[in-house]
Amino acid sequence: MRPPLRVVQVLTRCVRGGAMQVVRCLLDRLPREEFEQRLVCGPEAAPEGALVVPELVREIRPREDAAALVRLTRIFAKERPDVVHAHTYKAGVLASMAGRIAGVPAVIFTPHGHIFSRGASIPGVPGGMKLELLRWITRAAQACADRITALSEPDLDQQVSLRLSPASKYVVVRNGIDVERFARARVRQFDGSPVIGAVGRFSEEKGHRYLIEAMTAVRRGLPQARLVLVGYGALEGQLRGRSASLGLDGAVTFAGERDSAEVLPSFDLFVQPSLYESQGLALIEAMAAGVPSIATSVGGVGDVVRDGETGLLVPSADPDALAAAILRLAGAPDLALGLAQRAARRVREHFSSDTMLDAYARLYRELVR
Repeated sequence: MRPPLRVVQVLTRCVRGGAMQVVRCLLDRLPREEFEQRLVCGPEAAPEGALVVPELVREIRPREDAAALVRLTRIFAKERPDVVHAHTYKAGVLASMAGRIAGVPAVIFTPHGHIFSRGASIPGVPGGMKLELLRWITRAAQACADRITALSEPDLDQQVSLRLSPASKYVVVRNGIDVERFARARVRQFDGSPVIGAVGRFSEEKGHRYLIEAMTAVRRGLPQARLVLVGYGALEGQLRGRSASLGLDGAVTFAGERDSAEVLPSFDLFVQPSLYESQGLALIEAMAAGVPSIATSVGGVGDVVRDGETGLLVPSADPDALAAAILRLAGAPDLALGLAQRAARRVREHFSSDTMLDAYARLYRELVR
């Protein structure tokens, strides 16, 4: 019997979000008799049992980044993994370089989307010449990886067009969810008709302020409509202030950090108003829960939502377009139901955690052999 493959998962920070959900799924559900895994991460929200690299942070800090590279190289040289699988941009760049320096047999870089999308507003990512410098650094890091995963064919095409790596290095692995967790009966947790929900941290790139602004037009057509924002983050105070300034105090609920599987069945409509989104696990969860969904057409969202077939797509940063889409679905229940049913089927077929796990397990085996 072959010994299990030693796999190190590397992540910059372990805050709730799509990348952490994927890493947790890999750690918890890949068969232990075949894969022996270890989590290496930065200090932010590091879980018990993880090997913490104090210098590994999201922000660009040259001195700390150099120290993190040295520390990761030493960790890999000591642990001697068969596979290093690095997630998100900062961890991907540093761990790919460290893995190659340490002689790790297989290095995988999973950016979970890339940071060079036009119009993207990502905290900590500069523009201009600094962004161009980051592109060159990314090329050097991806040259150290054996494979780079993309979340969709459009994501792959964008990265190839940016000349980050040759097409032969890429493989498409869609993020997946436990579909059965979201197949629940509808419940009522919030007053309002309709209840419009959004799930995501309160940061600039999530675009919540445009959804709040859209509610002024929505309420003119649907006076009982309520917006429920599930999440947390640095912009919560600003969003509360904007809601109050628009006279929406009684129409917007800040529900805090909640299990999305528990709260999604209480929504009549789901909206993802992001300015940038590599894919959007919250959107996939809403679709799995059978909630009619509206999303901005950014990043890899078009691979998840087929406009007019499994949901509605609108331009980003456009409150009027968001309001029009909400009013359209609220006024056409048959259309909303059809979109939701087709969306749930699409998630089952293409975005299940089982499909994702099989793809990564196969990739680990192939690269090591």
